[in-house]
Amino acid sequence: MRKLRTAFLTLLLSCAAWAGEGGTGGGPPPPPPPDERGSIIGKNLWETFLAGGILMWPILASSIIGLAFIFERAVSLRQSVVVPPGVGKAVVDAARNGGVADAQLACHERPSALSRVLAAGLAVADRSREEVETAMAEAGEREQWHMDRFNRPLSIVSSVAPLLGLLGTVQGMIMAFDVVAQKGAMGDPRQLAAGVATALLTTFAGLTVAIPCYCFYHYYRDKTDRMIVQIEDSASHLVDALKGAAPAAAGQSRG
Repeated sequence: MRKLRTAFLTLLLSCAAWAGEGGTGGGPPPPPPPDERGSIIGKNLWETFLAGGILMWPILASSIIGLAFIFERAVSLRQSVVVPPGVGKAVVDAARNGGVADAQLACHERPSALSRVLAAGLAVADRSREEVETAMAEAGEREQWHMDRFNRPLSIVSSVAPLLGLLGTVQGMIMAFDVVAQKGAMGDPRQLAAGVATALLTTFAGLTVAIPCYCFYHYYRDKTDRMIVQIEDSASHLVDALKGAAPAAAGQSRG
């Protein structure tokens, strides 16, 4: 009987030891080290750019184009280039006091969009009032086209860049869920989250390019409109100096 109890205790101790070893080895494995390749935050700019996929390249090209036209507009739409202060008054005073020749000389001394419009009217100063106004209106339309033509690329970039970002996001989401289907990554949220984050990089990049271009487009468009109004005012004063006040204005002044 004693031998039986001894054997039974020995068996219990052996089972307990085996259970302890099995519990230690069969428990949940320690969490794997984070996959650095699945992380988007913390990378340098170049690696983050490459993580966005192939559509990051056309977005980069759009940003370069937009930046180039922003600087071009800043140079071309300067006040001194389009409507220099004092030029309109100087030409009108020359037309009143010295005649057409002096007014034309004042235009040639300070070339600008304003002086070219006024010079078009002075070139037909010997004709009727309507012909002078028509000549300056046509010259003004040409100058307005030159002032507006490089605003359009900013509008195009601000429209196309978000679409490229959205296209890249759709492409990235397709690829991310394809990985889920192939490897069963739905059990590991980190892999799916990394794929989604990579896909959203293109949308972020596209909006980063589009928003400044959109703002600068409307800023330069408004600046162009203000300068066109100044040119029209100077042209109207020149017509009055060459041909006298308009009949309607003269009638009002007499009344």
